[in-house]
Amino acid sequence: MTQLLSLIRKISTGLSVLFYGYMVLAVLVQVLGRYVLPFNVGNAVETAAFAQVWLACIGAGLAMRHGAIFAVDALPAMLPQWAARVVSLLIAAGSLIFLAVLIYGGTILMQHGFFQTSPTLLLPMWPVFAAVPVGMGVMAIEVVARVVERWHDPFGNPFDQADVA
Repeated sequence: MTQLLSLIRKISTGLSVLFYGYMVLAVLVQVLGRYVLPFNVGNAVETAAFAQVWLACIGAGLAMRHGAIFAVDALPAMLPQWAARVVSLLIAAGSLIFLAVLIYGGTILMQHGFFQTSPTLLLPMWPVFAAVPVGMGVMAIEVVARVVERWHDPFGNPFDQADVA
């Protein structure tokens, strides 16, 4: 299971770097084409937007992995360990329900994308819409992994001197 989680994390990190790099390159080419060179690359803007959708959806799982999702955990950190574990499980359950709704809605959106094309390139939209269920699936895996990895100290100590320094 650890190897599978490691593989998912490597793939999501690689995809994020790839989409970010493509997005920067596409916008740079579009700006150069419009203002410096005598050609217009309008398609680059559309593909950069598609890369941004994927980056945002995959990036949510990366943010969860690194603890960069907004959370107010000073109060739960003061709870006894058993109570902090219960609160951690309740938060994870609520998050998983929310992510399940997003995955379900993203799947419906993806199905509609089989019959919809992009405005400029006329590409099918389902690969773009697939970012929602895939990204939220990765985030759900990270929610579960975070609970398991932090089981002995679910919220950490907000008054830990290492964090203050």
